[in-house]
Amino acid sequence: MELTPRLILRAVRLRVETEQGEVGRTVAFQRGLNILRAGNTSGKSTTVQAIIYALGLEGMLSPRREVPLPHSMTDRVTVDGIDQLVLASSVSLEFENASGAIVTATRQVKTTNFDNTVISVESGPAVTSTDDFPTRDYFVRRSGAAQRENGFHFFLSNFLGWALPQVTHMDGTEKPLYSECLFPFFYVEQKHGWSGLPPRIPTYLGIREVGKRSFEYVLGLEVFQRILMRQRLKSNLAEIEVSWRSALSELQVIARTAGVTPRNEPRRIADSRDESVPLFTASVAGEWLPMDVAVDQLRQALAERGQQLVKTAAEVSPDLEVELQQAEDSVRSTMLTLSLLMEERGVLTEQERQLDLRLDALNEDLQRHKDSALLVRLGAKHVKSLAVDHACPTCHQEVSDGFDISAHVMTAAENIDFIDRQRKTFSASREDAVRALESLRVREKSLRHTLTGLRRQVRQIKDTLIGPNSAPSLADVSERAALQDQLERLLENEIALERQKQVLHDLALKHKEQTELLDGLAKSDLSESDNKKLDLVEGHLRRQLRRYRFDSLRPESVEINRETYRPSHEGYELGFDLSASDMIRVIWSYLFSVLRVGEEEGGNHLGLLILDEPKQQETAQESYRQLLHQAAEQGLRGSQIIIATSEESASLTAMLDGTQYNLIDIPDGEKILAPVLI
Repeated sequence: MELTPRLILRAVRLRVETEQGEVGRTVAFQRGLNILRAGNTSGKSTTVQAIIYALGLEGMLSPRREVPLPHSMTDRVTVDGIDQLVLASSVSLEFENASGAIVTATRQVKTTNFDNTVISVESGPAVTSTDDFPTRDYFVRRSGAAQRENGFHFFLSNFLGWALPQVTHMDGTEKPLYSECLFPFFYVEQKHGWSGLPPRIPTYLGIREVGKRSFEYVLGLEVFQRILMRQRLKSNLAEIEVSWRSALSELQVIARTAGVTPRNEPRRIADSRDESVPLFTASVAGEWLPMDVAVDQLRQALAERGQQLVKTAAEVSPDLEVELQQAEDSVRSTMLTLSLLMEERGVLTEQERQLDLRLDALNEDLQRHKDSALLVRLGAKHVKSLAVDHACPTCHQEVSDGFDISAHVMTAAENIDFIDRQRKTFSASREDAVRALESLRVREKSLRHTLTGLRRQVRQIKDTLIGPNSAPSLADVSERAALQDQLERLLENEIALERQKQVLHDLALKHKEQTELLDGLAKSDLSESDNKKLDLVEGHLRRQLRRYRFDSLRPESVEINRETYRPSHEGYELGFDLSASDMIRVIWSYLFSVLRVGEEEGGNHLGLLILDEPKQQETAQESYRQLLHQAAEQGLRGSQIIIATSEESASLTAMLDGTQYNLIDIPDGEKILAPVLI
């Protein structure tokens, strides 16, 4: 079938204003194979770089912000042997999408009126037509350019029919798979593009496994959607856990305000699936009771008091002597309990500090062991022993002379696993200590509140005993007020506590649902359709390697690695074991194979391939001829191939004999940037 490209380049125009007039050129392209032939330093690389610049995609080359065009577009240009100062310059690109819509993007290179992060888009063929078209400005190379309506890459992805997915970044956030990460599959620049296996995908954008995600999207692999779903579920789980911890902290604050202590407090989010957890208890008359029982008892006590008149001092004085003794005993008992509790809190605080120190030491040990294991894997022969100076490498205690260390020494991997398990044990112990401390603080606050009440009761009993016999009992009045105050505090916070407990329960159920969905997803297994596409890429790759006379390895032994999606041999990525010319052949084969499978099996390939000076490293003439024929054949299937080359015209014409192509031939000695005739 014939491929309908998502992007068809129709023409690119370079314009430079000088004091002596305007220079530049318009280069028109056709569907199929286009050959831009010009001598060295004539400006052909400038032309293809201008395409990338007009699309705001120079970020695929490097994170630098400067214009990726030569000084002839930014500073000084030589015309007919005369050096001229560049006053202003711009590039315009006319392109078409699969639906036949045509637009023209114009971007300033050097200007005093426009920022070069502005791209003007005309809704029509403004390069090849003199008509006026509606124009709208967009921004590029700024935050939001791929996400907001006024961003050029947001417009471009919609124009190309790309639904750019959200992918996970290094910081855990989700952002779009930027266009800069995809275009290396469609364009190879001359300076660095041929120095290693393509594509040279930018990593500075902070996308996890950006090479794999880009390949999967370009070929529309089903595993891509599963990976995105898995990443999304993991992010959801992390957000739920953060919300759960925040809700638990809020519940603890409400409990302290209410003067209650949570029992069986959830340690993990899974514990909150039980609606009865935690149980809230309150202290009534020195006894800790479930919150609902405490409320009932307080109501009953207040009801009983309400049916009685407030007694006078004379009426209660015989009983007050006994109550005073009991209250003073309660003060001493409460102070003793509080003192013991504070001692326990001090012990737990010290335990937490010691656990922190132990965890720090374990983390340091773990990193040392990992570093040593890494050096061993890398083949280092002189790795410092981790058991020296008669000291245990794990607990750091001295091993006294006369004690023998076991001959069965654990391997580095076993040590790493052992230390990691220790870290988990001590971390769990620390969490227990932190929870116990929090519970002690709540109890301490409650005891201090009780102690304050008891002291107030003692003072009021004494005041009643020394006051007039006919005066109302201050102790009786105060006790009633204290009961009413505690009841009101419990009732005010009861609903908030139950609501917060329900929040924890709902989050736990949501966490369980997301966990089950995550467990139901295959880790990263390729589907039957994915394997078919990769088999096709592999098959086309091998056939082209044979066609280009690749001989560093048997072409049949070269495969597409199912983990990296890159050409490999016996599980290792192709690299320095190849000759320089064979590396170029691999690059040709790989890019055309991805393009061919995109043509045959669908996906998100643009159907476009731009190669700037693909003849590198003194590649054999016959290999280059086969590349040109491969490009022409691919062009007949519907793709657009643009090759910039400095090959001699006669040689190029001979190699292209029998193929269909569009040759843009700049005579030797002539520059791309030539005077513009008006």
